[in-house]
Amino acid sequence: MIWRNKPSLSLPRRQRGTVLILAILVVTLVAGFAIKASRDYQLSMARAEARWHGAQARAYLSGAESLAIYFLELDDNTEVDSLLEPWAMELPPFPIEGGMILAEIEDASAKINLNDLTDELGNSDQGPTSYTRFKTPQKHFLRLLQSFEETYPLSLEDAIGMLEAMVDWADTDDDITGFTGAESDYYQSQDPAYATANAPFTSVDELRLVRGFTPELMQLIKPYITVYTAGGMLNVNTINPFLLRTFNDAENLEPLAGEVAGQIVAENGEYASMEEFTSHTGWGSAITGELDTEYAAITTSYFLVTTRVQLGEQRRSMQSLLSRAEGDFKVESRRDVYDYILNLERAGANAGLAGTTNNNE
Repeated sequence: MIWRNKPSLSLPRRQRGTVLILAILVVTLVAGFAIKASRDYQLSMARAEARWHGAQARAYLSGAESLAIYFLELDDNTEVDSLLEPWAMELPPFPIEGGMILAEIEDASAKINLNDLTDELGNSDQGPTSYTRFKTPQKHFLRLLQSFEETYPLSLEDAIGMLEAMVDWADTDDDITGFTGAESDYYQSQDPAYATANAPFTSVDELRLVRGFTPELMQLIKPYITVYTAGGMLNVNTINPFLLRTFNDAENLEPLAGEVAGQIVAENGEYASMEEFTSHTGWGSAITGELDTEYAAITTSYFLVTTRVQLGEQRRSMQSLLSRAEGDFKVESRRDVYDYILNLERAGANAGLAGTTNNNE
């Protein structure tokens, strides 16, 4: 009888180990692909949600802007604008599903407009500090720069040098203004080097790039300056009382004393006419000549609307510059701003909605 070995169904031990390793690798790869697919799906969903909330937030901003315009159009008296009018009142946050909306209307003419200051300076036989070199808005700014005697004292010569640098920053030539202007040669020598704008100012923070405007000085003057199309006026009914120090007679480039300016604030909250403003008894002891009101008005042509929206984890803020002509409003410009976090949280706290804010921005 012939015996034959039956074939074994089991593999050698070494081959069994190899198969086990391959099986583990396959499981690992499948698990990795599954995790990646799940992560990509979740990321896609998060992006879609962010885009959706972002589009919603943008729509809310646009709607809030339209509502602000409607609110301003309700003002029938366009001959006087003051902080006593409804548009100037602080509005509470408006709750929406998943968040809230904030809206604020400001008189853009309540501050000195940087683009009113960049006209070419004149030449005077009386010297570089002569009042004849400067237009009225420039005189206001020179007085403002000198108004921080205790915290940041500046002489008239220092202030003029900084104004000359501003003119050079915005003009289109490369000729230095006066004795203390600054053109591209100066800025190219800085580390890092940068170029002059050779164009009107687009933001208040741009002034930080101009020679002489240190962070300390910017912190002081920022509440009193703004940027919009050239050609505005200072509304004496809405300005910060501190800016009353920038008024004087045309030949005097020094600021008024603080205590004198405080006496000129309207007693009832607004001046009904420029004559009422100029005839205030406080001017008699404040100035020696005739009050220069070429840059002053009791009404405004520009309003700044700031809208802020929080929707889910989306936070958006937009500023719109509105111009008013014969009662009609036009949006001159829009820009996104990034100062909404503290304002939103403060408003939420005031309205008892602080729990809806997201601190993990």
